[in-house]
Parts: sequence; C-alpha cells; structure tokens
Amino acid sequence: MKHIAFLVLVVALFSCSGNSKKENNEVKDSSNVVVEPTDSMLIEYSNHVFKNFDTENYRALAEWISAEGVRFSAYAFIDTTKDVVLSADKIKTAASSTEKLNWGSFDGSGDPIEMTMADYFADFVTDAAFAGSGEVTVNKFSQRGNTTNNIEEAYPGCDYVDFFIKGENPDFDGMDWKALCLVFKTIEGKTWLVGVVHDEWTI
Repeated sequence: MKHIAFLVLVVALFSCSGNSKKENNEVKDSSNVVVEPTDSMLIEYSNHVFKNFDTENYRALAEWISAEGVRFSAYAFIDTTKDVVLSADKIKTAASSTEKLNWGSFDGSGDPIEMTMADYFADFVTDAAFAGSGEVTVNKFSQRGNTTNNIEEAYPGCDYVDFFIKGENPDFDGMDWKALCLVFKTIEGKTWLVGVVHDEWTI
C-alpha cells in the first residue's frame, strides 16, 4: 500500500507541474472548462504580440499563429483572396529573409507593395507606438477615412483589438492618424492571432 500511495503522489506532482506551464493564450477556468477571452485578456494578448514585433522575436510571435496562418492587410479593406497569409514557420524567418512579397498596392499611386517581411512589419505594423499611446477598443470600430472597413465580414466569429492614434500635425488637419487592429480567433480554449490590419488616411 505504501508503494501505491507513493506512486499516486508522484503522478499528482507531475500533473501539477505540467498544468503550470500553459501558454499565455490558453483560456480555461479553474474547472478546466473552455471560456471565451475577456476584453482585458485580449488586450494583454495584443501587448504580447506587439512586444514580439517590436523586439523582432519572431519565434515567440510564431507561437501565436495556428495552422491557418495570419493574414496581413495594409489598409482597412481586407481582401481575403489576395492579402498575404504567413505561416508560423514563415514568420520565424522574418529577420533574415530577403524574399520580397506582394502585400497589395500603395494607396494613391497604386504601386505594388513589394517588401521583405521585416520591411513590411516596420512600415505597416510597428510604424507607430500603438501599444503605448493608442486608444484601445475591443470588438468596436468606427468608420474613419475613405476605405471601407470589412473586418467583421472577413473575420466572422473572431475578436479584434483596435489601436488608434489621433493625428497631431496641424498641417494635416488630423489626417495623419494611424491605426492597427489585431484579430484573434479562439479554438478549443486557445486564442490565436489570425489577422493584422493596418489603417491610415487614404485618398
């Protein structure tokens, strides 16, 4: 009996140790029941994602990406057939990759946005201090600029966190605003990053 009791204790200790190492984006309550992420949790997830982009920690960023990949949209209108979708493995190579991808077209000129992943992230993801100074809303969006925002149609059933920075240069009459929206999808208790939508004033 003593040997059996000892084995049960060892198994219990290992079980507790394993449960303490859950990913930050795994959402379960104390009874191990899957729950939906709260607004504060989604904002916390967004801050983790921003930190990974800012520090170019693409291996950590890849842990937020499911088998579906993550779609990048340069402007508010999301083209689900043409916008670039990156896999977790692809993201891991962002710092060193010299491959140029077509991310869409520049507003105004219509020229193709042909950039490496690192260059695109610099110009369309970390081009402003969104996490530090942006106005943050969860699952709420107000139309701004001339580009139609179709985020709810492109990502049905998903949550999104919108970071908005007001324009400050008086010469531009407030039109120098920027925004970035991170889209999350929760699958079986785990929340994944599925979309990164950049936005700014368009012609």
